[in-house]
Amino acid sequence: MMLQAIDTSSVAARDRLPFWTELADRFIAPLTIEVPDDRPFEARMYRASLRDCDIISPCSSPARIYNQPGLDVGALNLQLQHVGSSVNHTGGRTSRLNEGDFLLFDPSRSLELTFAEPTQTIVLRLPVAYVEARLPRLRQMVGIPVRGDSGAGALFSRFLRSAWSQLEAGENDWGDAISDVIWPLLDLAYSPACPDVQQANRRDLRRRAVLDLIEANLCDAALDTHRIAAGVGVSARYVQLLFAGMATTPSAYIQRRRLERAASRLSKASSDVTITEIAFDVGFNDLSSFCRSFRRRFDMSPSRYRAMRGRPLTPDRLTGA
Repeated sequence: MMLQAIDTSSVAARDRLPFWTELADRFIAPLTIEVPDDRPFEARMYRASLRDCDIISPCSSPARIYNQPGLDVGALNLQLQHVGSSVNHTGGRTSRLNEGDFLLFDPSRSLELTFAEPTQTIVLRLPVAYVEARLPRLRQMVGIPVRGDSGAGALFSRFLRSAWSQLEAGENDWGDAISDVIWPLLDLAYSPACPDVQQANRRDLRRRAVLDLIEANLCDAALDTHRIAAGVGVSARYVQLLFAGMATTPSAYIQRRRLERAASRLSKASSDVTITEIAFDVGFNDLSSFCRSFRRRFDMSPSRYRAMRGRPLTPDRLTGA
């Protein structure tokens, strides 16, 4: 089993973040990555394909990472904190992962993670087809953190970290044995969480109704807390409390999603589609306000973002050591 190694060392500093974002899109999930202004961005990624999942280990300088909910990539991702720590918000929960801890996230649902120091994670990309065949209740465990220093969680954590360390060292005699061991250990690790699943599902359904309504009406410039509340049959106060639990507000979340959708359009739309058209299409009714908000969000103008993200990955970039 061969590890593929890719890093940003041979990429110009200004191109590293777009390059890394392309790698994350390809190998993990469609993600948006923001980094502190005062620190240079550096990252590397190792990956290998197993029989029924991929194993990936990204290493990165401090960053904030989030996704665009609603994009189904056909897989669940398990993130194990290998070096450092991170704060994760997914599945309606906010949790801090220390070394050895892990959780599941669904790329089709809202995800945000931050880390203030360099970090390394081990990510298992688990195809939904295999999850349904081997461990269907795993999909209900999204966002539930598992400690890696005690109980059944420690068994899984120590196995995966040890197996990964051996792969990094070039000891590649594991073959498909890793896949055979992962599933029963995951089943054991998440068994204590089963009693909380029903309650978590009810919370998720309420939250999903609100987020789905926002996604369906995101381009409506009049969308606000009261329209959301009326659309799902709850009070405006309930909507505000729901977003408070996500460490944001309804208006901030709506603006963020509009900017993320605009960024996606800028990456994919032809140059015939103007920035003004994209701004109005995603729900802004003032171009200057859109440009200011976009610059605050992505630290560059919409036109520069379009130019940067439109540059394709080249074969020599994908074979970096």
